[in-house]
Amino acid sequence: MLEATFRKIHRTVGFYLVWFLGLQTLTGLLIALGTLSGASRDSWWFFLSAGWHHDWNPVGGVYRVILAVFTLGQGLGGLMIYLLMRSRLGKS
Repeated sequence: MLEATFRKIHRTVGFYLVWFLGLQTLTGLLIALGTLSGASRDSWWFFLSAGWHHDWNPVGGVYRVILAVFTLGQGLGGLMIYLLMRSRLGKS
């Protein structure tokens, strides 16, 4: 596969993936801050954050597996782009 095709796929997947990663990060941050500050686990924002971040099964489990697979794919895709770029420049 050409480097340009790898870059296009990587860029497109990354555009959508960043929103899901951001949501997962934000909910995890809210849970951590709530836990550290001693906030009640019965509060509505804690309930919503925890529900999205690590509950909501079985749909949440599928969501997190897909998120992990696409994140791993982005990392491997970035590595492939790097290796293709180095081979193109003759720095292997």
